[in-house]
Amino acid sequence: MEQPSVQRISDALKIKAALIGGRAAHDAGESVLTFADWDHRADQVAGGLSKAGLEANDRVFLSISMEHPLEMAVAVLGTLRAGGIASPINTRLAQAEYQAYSEILEPRFAITDAPEKLRNLEFERVWTVDGMPSEASAVPDQSTFDPNADAVIVGTSGTTGRPKGVVLSHPDLMATVGDGTNFHKRTNPALHSMPFTGYGGFMGQCIRPISDGQTSLILHPFNTDRLIDFIGSKQPVSLMLVPTMLRLLLDHPAVGDLDMSGVRVIVTGTAPVSHDSLVRAMELWPHIGIRNAYAMSEGGFATMATTPEQLAKPGCVGAMQPNMEIRDSEGHPLPPGRIGEIHGKAEGKSRRYWRDEAASQSTWTDGWTKSGDLGYVDGDGDLILTGRSKELIIRGGYNIAPIEVEDVLHSHPAVREAAVVGVEHEVLGEDVAAAVTLATGVSATVEELEAWCRGRLADNKVPRTIVVMDAIPLNQNAKVLKRDLRPALQRAADQARAVRNR
Repeated sequence: MEQPSVQRISDALKIKAALIGGRAAHDAGESVLTFADWDHRADQVAGGLSKAGLEANDRVFLSISMEHPLEMAVAVLGTLRAGGIASPINTRLAQAEYQAYSEILEPRFAITDAPEKLRNLEFERVWTVDGMPSEASAVPDQSTFDPNADAVIVGTSGTTGRPKGVVLSHPDLMATVGDGTNFHKRTNPALHSMPFTGYGGFMGQCIRPISDGQTSLILHPFNTDRLIDFIGSKQPVSLMLVPTMLRLLLDHPAVGDLDMSGVRVIVTGTAPVSHDSLVRAMELWPHIGIRNAYAMSEGGFATMATTPEQLAKPGCVGAMQPNMEIRDSEGHPLPPGRIGEIHGKAEGKSRRYWRDEAASQSTWTDGWTKSGDLGYVDGDGDLILTGRSKELIIRGGYNIAPIEVEDVLHSHPAVREAAVVGVEHEVLGEDVAAAVTLATGVSATVEELEAWCRGRLADNKVPRTIVVMDAIPLNQNAKVLKRDLRPALQRAADQARAVRNR
């Protein structure tokens, strides 16, 4: 059988379906999507969208939650095969954020499992996930589409502000995923609980099966008991756990009895991971390769700590890559040992924000992306993260990286989660404040936590304000929403200072 030409990511799926059509691409526990099913259903949706009038480069709003991950995978590839631009959107966003994002994207159509979110928005046609457009006979001729066209607009996670749309082109996706011809003999299932609407979940899990035929095991909703059950029943070869999930697994009372003999790799990342979590994972599971990954949705670049020597270094995310640089505030490259902002260059077509020229110009220069992350290259050539440039705390003229303080708090046996931010101070400019949650069944006073920090940090880095909370606010990717946390810590700092000044 003559194989179709491969120009776009939707062509790569058809190749994979021809090679291993019966293999599960996505397994959500009670429902499974094989490569053949994925390809066939994408054809149906593509034909249905085309029949409804979709034209090349039209945006399709995919407001689909992780209650329906298989439908999201089908809708994305169906939109691409119809010539459109897939626009996944997190259903947990507020109505005002939906409105703002819709005004930027101007989508003609929508497919959703949250129709209430779309009530006040304008679309030519809206379908629900149980009634998606379907007309396989109307699939457009794929050779008529521009192979260099935009493919997907992924919303940034929004930890520091309103979400923007990062544009991923077909060449960009294929530079990461490949042309569909590669696959392993075994399924090598990868277990995750990441939403497909974020960059990590979309690139790492939604379209990842097209890369090497790996089955994506989807755990939703996430909790540690279900994670342990899934590991036992599905026997994954690899786990993708954001730092919060890894921490919750390590703190589970049954973790010592968990059969992890079939797991070969645990990948964590998408947010700073505590050094204590990495050390505990390596000690608990010496046969498993622990990976600490670093990537950026805007950047299209990545690196990963893989060796015990790298993982033993706090903040290490692997070898510095040729398409990455450390630069000073004026954009000049810095030598090893000097802290600066991390820049990277995408392997495929350079990225941009959809219809936001000002933000695009401030983020990308000559194909290079300003990450907003701070770090340095050590003597081994490894990249060491020290924090976010916008999160850097400047206390009395001294720079303090929150991640350093968070690592010390995480190392306390009673602490489950920790997040550190800068709060306003009338004399120092900023002061250090921390929020923590405690592990189940243990306790710790603020005074004990402060003493723990004093024994391990320079005095100016010790949090003057520590608040024990029931939960720390997280976004859809389990990243700490520090902008939501800061007001509560500011109030606590102000109150404590008022008491001291009486």
